[in-house]
Amino acid sequence: MSFQCIGIVGAGRMGADMVTLALAHGLRVVAVDSGEARRSGLSAQVTRGLEQLEQHLRWDPARFAGWEQRLTIAPLCLALAPCEFVIESVFEDASVKADVLREIESAVGPRVPIGSNTSSLPITQLQTGLNHPERVLGMHFCQPAYAVPFLEIIRGEMTSEETFSAGEALGLQLGKEPCLVRKDAPGFVVNRLGYALYREALHLVAEGISDPESIDRAVRNTLGIFTPLCGPFRWMDISGGPALYGKAMETIFPSLDNSDKPSALIQRLMEAKAGGVDTGAGFYEYAEEDAAIWDNRYREHVWRQLQLRQESPESDD
Repeated sequence: MSFQCIGIVGAGRMGADMVTLALAHGLRVVAVDSGEARRSGLSAQVTRGLEQLEQHLRWDPARFAGWEQRLTIAPLCLALAPCEFVIESVFEDASVKADVLREIESAVGPRVPIGSNTSSLPITQLQTGLNHPERVLGMHFCQPAYAVPFLEIIRGEMTSEETFSAGEALGLQLGKEPCLVRKDAPGFVVNRLGYALYREALHLVAEGISDPESIDRAVRNTLGIFTPLCGPFRWMDISGGPALYGKAMETIFPSLDNSDKPSALIQRLMEAKAGGVDTGAGFYEYAEEDAAIWDNRYREHVWRQLQLRQESPESDD
């Protein structure tokens, strides 16, 4: 299964990245956004993204040739009629997404899969009230979407097997390594794993076992080293095996935090409206210029990791 033309609804930062991704892989794209400023700025964003791929990952610019002729930019979903697959990437609000999904549904054929780019909203909720809920699925991308291989494909309660398979096929066509989420669980997969880590880190601080600086160093110097090569199951296999880890779990699991509410520490920070690096206060204190500094550090780090991955493509597959 392969696709020639897809639609992207929403040309904000993530939507523009997704348009860039599809064009970089040779597809025709219909990009829809009601905002004139986002429409007029989209081509420049695509140009910058393609230049990043050429500069950092050494992609041959010849593969992008003619991308301008493969991109259609429109204000209304009616332009999506020729699309074989559509992904919405509008504001992360259930009611906003529901309205957009209904507009998309009325513009395309009844068998055209529709993906919702969301990091947390239940797909089953977004399917409710649609004429063809079986052709809706979740597609959780990570920035910059045109470069990072992460993609969660999420199956809602009403998503058909055909739709789920189509989402995986499109992900592979776009150069992703899809994480298949077969049940619509809050947070899907990657956020559930992440928040389990956050909860235990907060617990360690609350109990006086360690401090944020030490915990950050510990994670960087362990998970930060081996996770680019292998995930948790492969890591357990190559570092002792299930028998060893199972024995350790008998001792460690009873003492792990399993609370279902945010810790007192993060509650205090929530009440103080601590926005982290953007507001100058979080678990650490930040100067005004630190937001830009950390944004640049993150982006440079991502490109270094992707370069290393391209040069040494070993993975846990």
